Amino acid sequence: MGALDDLLSVQATDIEIAQATFQLNNLPEKARATAAEQAVRAATSERDALVARTTQLESEIAEIETRGEVLAREIGRLEAQLKTVIAPREAEALQHEIAERRTERGSGDERELVAMELLEELGAQIADATRTVDELSTTRDEAMRAYGVARRDAESRVSQLAERRSAQGLVVPTSLMDVYERKRRQRPDGAIATLHGPTCGACHLDLSTTEIAALRSLGEGEHPECPHCGCFIVI
Repeated sequence: MGALDDLLSVQATDIEIAQATFQLNNLPEKARATAAEQAVRAATSERDALVARTTQLESEIAEIETRGEVLAREIGRLEAQLKTVIAPREAEALQHEIAERRTERGSGDERELVAMELLEELGAQIADATRTVDELSTTRDEAMRAYGVARRDAESRVSQLAERRSAQGLVVPTSLMDVYERKRRQRPDGAIATLHGPTCGACHLDLSTTEIAALRSLGEGEHPECPHCGCFIVI
């Protein structure tokens, strides 16, 4: 086996490494894990919004109750004051103030009732949302574990190929390897190919009989290259 045959083996491994690296970076398990994580985040965000609304309602209810206590005290004070007045106009003014506070208190009670009913509904929604988050989290954890296994397997494959490539490169002359690396940067799909009849395996163009004869007659240390694409050719 000549140096170009050894180089052809190096290229085959380089292609495998590129394919394995692509697979590593595009694992379907990664896409599933990412989608599962996004689902958990979306569900958590929805639940947190419900919790925030609950906190807001609880604050509103507390304010209504505090205001109701103030109004109750004011009503009691005004009613006590009403019992002491004699003048009709003063009595009428007090009754008007009492009526206003009772109306405000009644409105507050109605708003509190609505808020408490909504709070109860939110409690049920939060419970459902929490169950959803828990279920999605379980799915996410399973997907992450599957991705971890697949990633480790893919990384191991790339590592094994890299070790093989390193060993293969040791038997190729350094000068030839340097030229190969330069060609490979220009032709990542192949820097060396075999000749299939008169056809270059890289560019798939035919070489003339004269060109093939010239390549076969190259001296020691010279390596045949395709006159069309410039890649090395194993003849």
